[in-house]
Amino acid sequence: MENAARGAELCRCGLPTRPPVGVAWWRPDQDEDPGPGVRAVVRYGDQPQLRRVQRVDNNAGWTEHGAMVDFYQDRTPPMSWAQVARCWADTPHPVVAVRKDATGGWTICA
Repeated sequence: MENAARGAELCRCGLPTRPPVGVAWWRPDQDEDPGPGVRAVVRYGDQPQLRRVQRVDNNAGWTEHGAMVDFYQDRTPPMSWAQVARCWADTPHPVVAVRKDATGGWTICA
């Protein structure tokens, strides 16, 4: 039974649809932009070094970055905050803030 319940919480893309526990999160399709203090987010369950969404410097939206998208950078124009959490299956996911650490890696902000 537990596997069936767990499967129901996962999107077709493989990411969870339920928000994390113990970490600040947003649902961009429902929540306001968290403001300029949040520079980058990742869909909960995704790896930020592979796919994250970063605020455009002139505050003109958000763009995807990471090993899975940088080769498409010319095809990833800025998107609105409401679009940030949608996966390829067009499912809105919760997002968490991430930041670049001293080693150049990305970590989830507590």
